[in-house]
Amino acid sequence: PQRAGRHARTGLTQTEREREKKKAPHAARRRHAPSVALPHRPPQPILPPPPPPLPPLSRRLRLPPPPTPHHPLRRLLFRGMASSATGEAAPAAGTSGAGEASARPRRALEELAWDETFVRELPGDPRSDNIPRQVLHACYTKVSPSAPVENPKLVAWSESVADLLDLDHKEFERPDFPRFFSGETPLVGSVPYAQCYGGHQFGSWAGQLGDGRAITLGEVLNSRGERWELQLKGAGKTPYSRFADGLAVLRSSIREFLCSEAMHGLGIPTTRALCLVETGKSVVRDMFYDGNAKEEPGAIVCRVAPSFLRFGSYQLHATRGKEDLEIVRRLADYTIRHHYPHLENIKKSEGLSFEAAMGDTPAIDLTSNKYAAWAVEVAEHTAYLIARWQGVGFTHGVLNTDNMSVLGLTIDYGPFGFLDAFDPSFTPNTTDLPGKRYCFANQPDVGLWNIAQFTGPLSAADLISKDEANYVMERYLFFQNLYWSSAILTTFYCSVLICSIL
Repeated sequence: PQRAGRHARTGLTQTEREREKKKAPHAARRRHAPSVALPHRPPQPILPPPPPPLPPLSRRLRLPPPPTPHHPLRRLLFRGMASSATGEAAPAAGTSGAGEASARPRRALEELAWDETFVRELPGDPRSDNIPRQVLHACYTKVSPSAPVENPKLVAWSESVADLLDLDHKEFERPDFPRFFSGETPLVGSVPYAQCYGGHQFGSWAGQLGDGRAITLGEVLNSRGERWELQLKGAGKTPYSRFADGLAVLRSSIREFLCSEAMHGLGIPTTRALCLVETGKSVVRDMFYDGNAKEEPGAIVCRVAPSFLRFGSYQLHATRGKEDLEIVRRLADYTIRHHYPHLENIKKSEGLSFEAAMGDTPAIDLTSNKYAAWAVEVAEHTAYLIARWQGVGFTHGVLNTDNMSVLGLTIDYGPFGFLDAFDPSFTPNTTDLPGKRYCFANQPDVGLWNIAQFTGPLSAADLISKDEANYVMERYLFFQNLYWSSAILTTFYCSVLICSIL
């Protein structure tokens, strides 16, 4: 039976109904709101039933068994990667590099075959002191190492670089070896000198720069006819030291030694390092440029390369009047003769010519001008080098034109760095932080800008025409796009291959 005073449907009294309305006024209004017609919905399409689930994928990988530490496949892989930096082919399967190495002559330091084509064929400074000054009408100054040394010690060495020089590995065990490569004792047959060159630094012309703390001992010819220059970095003052002391510290020297050999192992064109010697003397350096200079151990690293010629080697003489334009020509002839000999006797040949013409632009025939063909090859080597950098995340940090090798080598390891994670704006150089001109993403564009500065002196010396200079830059862009894609794919496939072998 219904209780008195209560609603027939809800069973609530009048007071309880009013209390509920106060708690939910909106619900009450919605309950008594007029009904609104909803829009017509189209009928849902009839979908086919989902396919049956696929069976789980097998996670078994068909890979060769893990090799032993001396597995020939592993050895050939790394030998092949390293040999790509110098263009040498990896030995065939079943052969050993030990047999080839044993067949090479093993020479003592006193038996190295020294040569001095750079000093003999190019104009030099008549003075041989190390007083800082402007050196005119010269490509080098003869100067001896002068770094303070006391009981030098051999810290590290590379036997593979010794093989390039036909140097016996037992020479590293000589007690006097550190004295030779600290500059304290001169090597018999060497003719030490410092190069004179200029360059653009952070986009501005800096004038004369030169080897401020590097002294080239000379060129060594090996049994295969290869020419290798030996250079001591941190060996003391030269006429190009300006206000610096010409010395190097162990910290930065270790970085250069390790990175140059690591880059070679990655197959990237680079200067090499024969040895690293601690001088036994301290050098004052402000590591973080914050005014807190401290003493650090001094060191000298022996760098090895076919040549240390740079873009700035040609730039400087083109800024010093017509008399020095002839030096630009002599430098170009020297470079082609010793490092691009296949272009030395280039002849015009309709069957071999490579021409490019657009509109009113005259055709560029690379077989009619060896200097144009040489400039194109320099552009190609530079594009290849920077593409390989991008492939491994390497950032040079100081891509001034005086740090650009005319052979397409990685030179002058200063504030370099590798990407820890992908960051296009990464720069390891604190000096470059405001504008990030030399950050990782900008390296290809900076390479093009530097190539433009390299072609400038060649045009000024009438070695190449303006159209040929423009064509060189066009070819740089072509090679950069080509090699960049190849470098990225090579890095990926090498990573997969190494993971499958190790």
